[in-house]
Amino acid sequence: MTSFAAFAGRITRGYVTLACALILLVVVVSSLLAFALYAGTLSESVETAAQRAGTLADQERAARRSVAQTASDVETSLGKGRVSILVFDDSRRLLAGKPQPHLFGFRRQLVHFPGGTIVVEPDLSRFLSLLAWYWSIVLPVGVLAVLVAWLAGRNLTRRALAPLENVTQSLRGIAGGDFQPQPLAAGGGDELAALTTAYNDVAHRLTAATAQHREDEARMRQFIADAGHELRTPLTVIMGYLDMLSRGAVRDDESVTKIHETMHAESQRMRAVIEKLLLLARLDRPFSQPPRRIDAGAIAQRAAAELEPLAGDRISVRTSGDAAVDADESDLYEAIKNVIDNAVRYAAPSPVDVVVSSDGSTVVVTVRDRGPGIDAADMPHVFERFYRGRSRSAPEGSGLGLAIARKAVERAGGSVALENAQGGGTLVTIRLPRAEAN
Repeated sequence: MTSFAAFAGRITRGYVTLACALILLVVVVSSLLAFALYAGTLSESVETAAQRAGTLADQERAARRSVAQTASDVETSLGKGRVSILVFDDSRRLLAGKPQPHLFGFRRQLVHFPGGTIVVEPDLSRFLSLLAWYWSIVLPVGVLAVLVAWLAGRNLTRRALAPLENVTQSLRGIAGGDFQPQPLAAGGGDELAALTTAYNDVAHRLTAATAQHREDEARMRQFIADAGHELRTPLTVIMGYLDMLSRGAVRDDESVTKIHETMHAESQRMRAVIEKLLLLARLDRPFSQPPRRIDAGAIAQRAAAELEPLAGDRISVRTSGDAAVDADESDLYEAIKNVIDNAVRYAAPSPVDVVVSSDGSTVVVTVRDRGPGIDAADMPHVFERFYRGRSRSAPEGSGLGLAIARKAVERAGGSVALENAQGGGTLVTIRLPRAEAN
């Protein structure tokens, strides 16, 4: 835990400091409490001893004995328990007893004696002995408790900061270029578990975004390669014919006319590919203006009319119900037109049926032909850019029509699917959210 070693050390020292403070507080408070309880009985003991000293002084006075003669007996008789007896003569000379340290708050009792004075004061020696014995037990226990607190604090800190260390190391890996980090195991309590969970969410999103980015890069490389291949063929043809014409290899009018027609056709093909590429690029950008309410049936009629010169009377359009959708008119037109165009080109000379209907909250546009259908191996790839299946290849096709249709439909919040229809041919189904009535 190199990154958080200093932080962990401060936390551990905090645990130890807190443990020391608590132990010291317990020792001090318990000692003061014991002293308070002990001191409560000292005043009574002093009062009792003072009364006995007064009685003894009266007896000695009646027996006409001097303080010097009885000092030792007085000290022995009264100096028991929790009091200390000092006997002084009139000149303040100590005759018996041992002076004790005077503590603030405890008062002495003076009893006058023939020829001297008896001083009764608290004796704290026994209490101090008990207190020393108590401390001799508590202090080693306290040291052991501090050691345990240090070990426990170090362990708890290490476990608590482990998720932070793991997240830090993983973030450093991300900063170093690892954009597919592994998820971390949750730990360290609810708060740090939430941190780990949040990191795992970010790691998952980053991994998914990285994978998507790599996939997009691969698609872009493939797209550029396919576009270059698609444009290279007509360019090669045109450049070859131009070279022939520049060298004078073709002189008869019929051949020149045929060359011009071929070059024109190839130019038209290049123009169609470039226009579709530009359309795909536009569909990849966000909307320049918000979608508006349009009639999908009218769009289908318009697309069929546009393709009538190519298809003749093979296209039939039927509409039923409310087919209003919220979409970009140009996008939806391109989607339906490309699906119909795809059916017209690859399923000639079969009829193409276009049906626009409303299914509850969904507008459904179906385009069916009765051609050869789609090979099972081609089915997963029909919506990919520049893909032309083995069973539906055509010289004039670019492989972009269905890709444009899917992108345009998805921009409108819908979906498109292609399947082999029962009885032969293909069925393309476009589903779009129906616009709510105003």
